[in-house]
Amino acid sequence: MTDLFELFQPLAAQSGEVAGVRYLLQPQFPLLLTNSAFGFEPDALGGLEARFAQAGLPLAFTLPEDHPALPELAALGFLPSATFELCQAQPSKRSFWTEQVPWSEAWSLSRILTEAYGAPEWRFPFAQALGKLLRREGSSAFFAYLYGEAVGAVVTCRGVGLMVGVVPAKQGNGAGVGLLGRIAPMPFLRLAGSEAEFPGEVLRRFVRLGPA
Repeated sequence: MTDLFELFQPLAAQSGEVAGVRYLLQPQFPLLLTNSAFGFEPDALGGLEARFAQAGLPLAFTLPEDHPALPELAALGFLPSATFELCQAQPSKRSFWTEQVPWSEAWSLSRILTEAYGAPEWRFPFAQALGKLLRREGSSAFFAYLYGEAVGAVVTCRGVGLMVGVVPAKQGNGAGVGLLGRIAPMPFLRLAGSEAEFPGEVLRRFVRLGPA
């Protein structure tokens, strides 16, 4: 079973647990899965709200789409704001467009991924966190190239593609398929709605819920 808390903890600034509910906080950049609680218990709500408020962030939860607490969270005013899909990467001949890169390319990796996710202003703090992650055993990163230009990137950790992105102007040219072909048969995470660029069989879905 994929443990999102364990996977994204290296990118977070803070991690902890309240009444058995684990959480991550990273106020330096708005990566959704590093600013979330993973699980729900009514007794944890007040403590979690306080921890998130101290970091200047709204409380949010990320849970499997079939989690029994979803109706209770909805009744408390926490509504779905994003869906993440754990998918199976497939081999592709376009994987030859890719190249593995060392942790020292964290600045360039951060440029591509923050542009891909529409948050280029967070490039510097994300690059710092990414460099630390890539120095850990079991982590790796790859660029995808079009005509010699790096236009896409994927970061893996513990056998899962954590983040994959292609700069918007270069999407639709096969760079995403090439990146997934490079890490296949690993599973990878994508935002729902990005399947055209990052195709793959959905294995599990996770829903992020935040205040209305």
